[in-house]
Amino acid sequence: MDIDIVIKGGQELSEFYPKNYEVFEKEIGNLILKMFPGVRGWCISPRLTARHQAEKEQREEAEQEHFKQILIRVLDKHPELQEKIRSIRAEPASSA
Repeated sequence: MDIDIVIKGGQELSEFYPKNYEVFEKEIGNLILKMFPGVRGWCISPRLTARHQAEKEQREEAEQEHFKQILIRVLDKHPELQEKIRSIRAEPASSA
């Protein structure tokens, strides 16, 4: 039997307190193996809290939007790039 433990907030803890979190994981693993002799393996899965996950997704969306804006400005300044992209998209896929 294997055990998988999900720790919401574990990712934040591992970032802020890496050494303490490593000791924590080791201690939990030892405790599991001592208390449950039938367990052969264990895994701790650190996850972001819901709030931090939402913040991460918002940051990623903002970064994507920023990238799109920069790309649009570059393409506006360099119409030859637009033509090159159009020609690549217009080429038929080669058959293998």
